[in-house]
Amino acid sequence: MSRTEQASTQGLLTKHGQIVISLARALLVTSPGDRLLSMQEYADLFQAGVGTVQSAFDYLQDVAAAKLDPRGRLGTYVVEVDYLRLWEISHHRPMIGAMPLPYLRQIEGLATALQAQFARAEIGLALRFMRGSSERLQALANGVIDWALISRFAADTASAHGFAVDITVPFGEQSYSAGHILLLRSHLNAAQLDSVRLGVDFLSADHTYISRSISRGKRIELVGIQYDQALDLLATGEIDAVVWTTVETPASLSEAIAIPLEADEHPMLGHLSEAVLVVSQGNHAPANLLHAILDVPEVLGIQRAVIERTRIPRY
Repeated sequence: MSRTEQASTQGLLTKHGQIVISLARALLVTSPGDRLLSMQEYADLFQAGVGTVQSAFDYLQDVAAAKLDPRGRLGTYVVEVDYLRLWEISHHRPMIGAMPLPYLRQIEGLATALQAQFARAEIGLALRFMRGSSERLQALANGVIDWALISRFAADTASAHGFAVDITVPFGEQSYSAGHILLLRSHLNAAQLDSVRLGVDFLSADHTYISRSISRGKRIELVGIQYDQALDLLATGEIDAVVWTTVETPASLSEAIAIPLEADEHPMLGHLSEAVLVVSQGNHAPANLLHAILDVPEVLGIQRAVIERTRIPRY
């Protein structure tokens, strides 16, 4: 850390610095055109003098974190905000995001793209890889992470499981998975699924939904598994079938029977294939920062390069 950065950090430990941090956090949730509270209202809110608040606003404008337009009795309005600078001032830590375990190249591609775009913006990014959308949503609800990557289906059904989220960045169909198949052990009759032991990762809203959907009306035993261990369990005979993605089925299962799952039979497959970034409902600060950093077409281009093996995954 340079002497200038050390001095800046030390300065933010003073009362004036604490008000700067509080105002930076307040501005992180604003947009150009928003009307701010009055100086007195901020002074009351932060238990500080009006002069200290004014000085903190002046500092934020001096470092180009925000541009404000005071209009006398009409109030003060936001003209410009630099969400990256405001995050640096107010948080002093990397942004923290949760992603699925990187067992698919789609996920590796997104992780690589996100790290690349955060690095370009010179904002730290700490990725946590968690099995199951429910674990990621719980971490988001607990405030452990700033955002989570899940499928659109998991986001659309989050409220049914007690989670309140906003979709911040959608990536489009096939950004999460390229499609689904039902993999059966080779000795089974594909036309008769009764008495089959179907592996289901119950921590995944997606896997649970599609597994229950194909089981409806049949005598299928649902066996709890971890999704990343599914193919090993299928190969050893501990389960008879599993819903899998259409990509990267290993050669050891080349004799397995693959039954494509069609969208007309399972209308939610499109939502299952789309990756989205979600934040806690109403939490505009991480949403604004994500919008300022991410270029979705570029993210998808990097993901495609990782999938096609023309770019090495780095995350």
